[in-house]
Amino acid sequence: MSIVEGSVDLTKEFDQPVADVFLAWSREDAQRAWGDPGEGWEMTFDQFRFTIGETDVCRFGPKGGPQYVNENRYLQIEPEQRIVYATSLKSADRLTFAGTVVITFEATNDGTRMRLIEQGLYFDGLDDLAGHRSGWEGMLSALARYLRARPLKTS
Repeated sequence: MSIVEGSVDLTKEFDQPVADVFLAWSREDAQRAWGDPGEGWEMTFDQFRFTIGETDVCRFGPKGGPQYVNENRYLQIEPEQRIVYATSLKSADRLTFAGTVVITFEATNDGTRMRLIEQGLYFDGLDDLAGHRSGWEGMLSALARYLRARPLKTS
């Protein structure tokens, strides 16, 4: 048995206002659109509860292949400022990752600067830091495309 620790720290600039970027994290329909794990993969939410103390449960994986279960329990939500959640990932009922994610939002002259920090533990070689970094980079690029294509109503 092994445990490896690691952190992903990414900053992304968006042309949209903080309110729009925050809303894309807080709505299930938005997360289903931009959180799509990629071609040949599928994702569904068993539950989506963007509220402090509540938990989202998401399943994803290659169509017809093994499914991963991601649970996110919200610890802090400061609208348009910060989201903090504890997270875990399982595959075939085995814990592969456990950690925390902090997302911060800062208004800039041109839109929003968002920083995402994921700190976690990877268990038994079933998951790794490189995979998480690549996954987050892909999702944040998808978030940027989503925001450009679908302006959100902030009121």
